[in-house]
Amino acid sequence: MSGIVIAERSATLSHLLQRTLSASKLSADRMLDNYSDLEPLLQSGLSSGPIRLLLLGAPQRIGTDFETLLEQLLEERYQDLPVLVLTHERSAELTEWLSRRRQSSLLLWANFSRIPPLVRQYLPDELPGSVKSSRQNHQFKLKLLFVDDSQSVRFAYKQMLVSHGFEVDLAGSLSEAFQKAADGSYDLAIVDYYLPDGNGDELCRKLIANPNTRNLPIAMITGTYKDAVIKRCLDAGAVECMFKNEVLELTLARIKALARSIESQKSVAADRQRLDGILASVGDGVYGVGVDGTISFINPTGLALLGYVDAEELLGKRAHSLLHFALGDGSRVDEDDSPLGRAYAEGDPLKGHETVFWNRAGEALPVECSVVPLTIGGKRDGTVVVFRNISDRKSADQMRWEMMHDGLTGAANKRNFNQALAAELTRRAEQGGYSALLLIDLDRFSLIEEQGGQPMADRLLADVVGRLKERLRQDDVLARLEEDHFALILSGVQLENLASLADAVREQIGKIGFQMYGKTQQLSATVGVAVLSSDTPSAEYALEQSRIACQTAKRRGGNQTQIQVSDADQRIARELDAGWITKLKEALHEDRFLLLTQPIVRAQESGSDELLFELLIRMLNRDGEQIAPSVFVPLAERVGMMEKIDLWVLSQALKHLRGLSNSPEVCFTVNLSNVTVQNASSLRLIEEQIRASGVDPARIIFELTETAEIASMHSARRFVLTLKSLGCRFALDDFGTGFSSISHLKHLPVDFVKLEGSLISDLQESDRDRTMVSAITSLAHSLGLQVIAEHVDSEGSLEWLKGCGVDYVQGHFLGEPAALAETDFSRSRAA
Repeated sequence: MSGIVIAERSATLSHLLQRTLSASKLSADRMLDNYSDLEPLLQSGLSSGPIRLLLLGAPQRIGTDFETLLEQLLEERYQDLPVLVLTHERSAELTEWLSRRRQSSLLLWANFSRIPPLVRQYLPDELPGSVKSSRQNHQFKLKLLFVDDSQSVRFAYKQMLVSHGFEVDLAGSLSEAFQKAADGSYDLAIVDYYLPDGNGDELCRKLIANPNTRNLPIAMITGTYKDAVIKRCLDAGAVECMFKNEVLELTLARIKALARSIESQKSVAADRQRLDGILASVGDGVYGVGVDGTISFINPTGLALLGYVDAEELLGKRAHSLLHFALGDGSRVDEDDSPLGRAYAEGDPLKGHETVFWNRAGEALPVECSVVPLTIGGKRDGTVVVFRNISDRKSADQMRWEMMHDGLTGAANKRNFNQALAAELTRRAEQGGYSALLLIDLDRFSLIEEQGGQPMADRLLADVVGRLKERLRQDDVLARLEEDHFALILSGVQLENLASLADAVREQIGKIGFQMYGKTQQLSATVGVAVLSSDTPSAEYALEQSRIACQTAKRRGGNQTQIQVSDADQRIARELDAGWITKLKEALHEDRFLLLTQPIVRAQESGSDELLFELLIRMLNRDGEQIAPSVFVPLAERVGMMEKIDLWVLSQALKHLRGLSNSPEVCFTVNLSNVTVQNASSLRLIEEQIRASGVDPARIIFELTETAEIASMHSARRFVLTLKSLGCRFALDDFGTGFSSISHLKHLPVDFVKLEGSLISDLQESDRDRTMVSAITSLAHSLGLQVIAEHVDSEGSLEWLKGCGVDYVQGHFLGEPAALAETDFSRSRAA
């Protein structure tokens, strides 16, 4: 049941009401044609419940019974009963009655089509699918100024507005209204357009021009609908235009809508005031960034920290361009590369981020900041940044940092390193397992410093640290001990991987390039490794072992990695050896050694057609990664596997030469380990292989490394003489690096000397190196030996060597190493 009652004397009008309701799927529970019949219903209600809405048709001539009903409806007990009065014309009596009612509206019969919306306003739950409005009983707490020259209109509207909770002041003229508005504090002004001393749009302009009233919302109300009037009002700044000839309830609805908007704005303003108060009292700087990256607000603390007085200097400016456009050293940072810039753009949170902000004076301010994305209504609406000055903390942190780090490179200093090494030994004693201490010595660094200057030397030292830091794990420590000497603690390593890890450090340094003598050079380093374990007696012992390893690698020619295991560390030696014996045996069994060739090119005109190629060996791990000979050769020598590897290389060389029977001019140089040269059984096996192969022994040139310590010159001489009797030839490799070079030439009947690479690299710029190369070449030629120069890397070096009389040249400039199976054996011709 709807609870709607119709009271209308005219059957025609009553029928019209019913049809109008029915068209909107509404219906009345009772239809009365006598006003006196309504009194008992008001007291007892309908059988289905109380009356919820009364549609009351006013007679053209108001009689006593209708007046009695109106008086009864003014009683307090009926004030909450909604009454819609329908009349043929508006009268002062009905208007005054309406002003005394809380829930009443008046509608002309000419506008009967507006009945359904008004019914739904009073009974929203009668609309199918609707929800009863929570605003129906809302009481507004706003102060209004109502301006109209008619006293009766002012009274009627005041009664209506007061009954709905508004506080209302009245004014009857433009001047009175302006004075009251200027002296008072109003939330809304409702102004009649036609006033005795001016028009409403004039008042609107005056109020907006006054600083005290410029934010006062103004609604115009008029009895005449004219486009020009409406336009003038809106142009003057009015927010709404209402009309006196509208249903009073519609006017009230418009005012209520304005009131809700004003209340919402006041609530936002109050929230903003509270927020401003909170932000002003916060000890940290706080600023907001809009989705476009511009600053939207900043609190007083933030202004003070950044040296600003007026927030207008920051508002609307891009936060990145104004505050964090550069690092502390002044180097510029692109917004896309800035962590804060990315947080603004992507809406990501950021916590405890340390950076610098640039203050108004152009000074870098160390800050710690947190970024919080701001989300309103499920949509990202910018970012809030909270920051604090950490200059004092940074100063203390910086002092502590400088005490423990090298100022040039940022690596740990010697003091820091000693503490870290002691801590690592304690960790190994408590947890077991192994770590490694790497001593890194940059090769020829004094020459680089002398030729390139101190700035370049400093840059290279910093580059070394930068490169190695990229590979450090959490517990690893890199330190600069002195000049070009570094130490690296690798915490928690597997012995079987130690050689590869250490050599990877050497290879990383080898990727660093620098300009010297007008060309690009590559830095190189020698790495000595000591194993740290629970048995390591002291930090001093570990450091000494790494020094011994580094010195041993230096004697071998540098740019190598050497692991030192003393006689006292037999357990480590056994584990290390066992792992490498297994690795090497598996590599041989699985054919995971790779042979490369590099051409050795004739530098002088000669009647010989020989084509020389050096065989270079690489070991492959199961992932296909190459392991350099500087890693596995020293280990293979120690564990007794080097002879097997040398024999494998020789067998592959002979097999390939046999396949090149149509190219008898191709010769291979094969490197032999010192342990192989000293071993009589290896000599016998080499002889057997060469004899059995059917290959001309002269096509094999064995290279003996001059830098290696030849334990028994007698054994080495016998080895050379025996194979030379077969027709093999010999070359003394890396000639010029050891102190016994001349002695080796005296005792070993070799055919070639290969000049050590460092003598050739700086040939064009070093008078000393040119003098040495010239002298060695002359000496070799006087002994009937031919000279091969390695590491030839430029046209200038090549031409000088040819002029000096060097017989052969070799280097990346003349030919890159290539896999043996893919080698073009026509490329070793005259240079």
